[in-house]
Amino acid sequence: MSDKSIPAAPTRKGDPDTSFEAAKTVKTARMQVLTLQALQSLTSKQKGPFTAWDVEHEAVQILDHTLSDSTIRSRLPELARKGLIVCVDRKGTSPSGNACHRYALADMGVAA
Repeated sequence: MSDKSIPAAPTRKGDPDTSFEAAKTVKTARMQVLTLQALQSLTSKQKGPFTAWDVEHEAVQILDHTLSDSTIRSRLPELARKGLIVCVDRKGTSPSGNACHRYALADMGVAA
């Protein structure tokens, strides 16, 4: 059985001490919950799957303020590794016109 707990902010072995200190202050769990809420909200409005930018736009609507560009994009792979969401395909289009992943709630993530 896989661990479904939400991880701490990642650091690397060679990172300076300040990176480890900064990682302790990052509210990773809160952002993962927000990402799940945004994906659930999108799913209730329209058929997915959704790009990271779709999810980010919805999260901004929920919070009513902007987020760092990588906040939601970083959370999506973390949640996929936990089995809460799935990476459906790479048929999305990024704002720059490149191919990108599209995500959907996993069956167990629907009730999250």
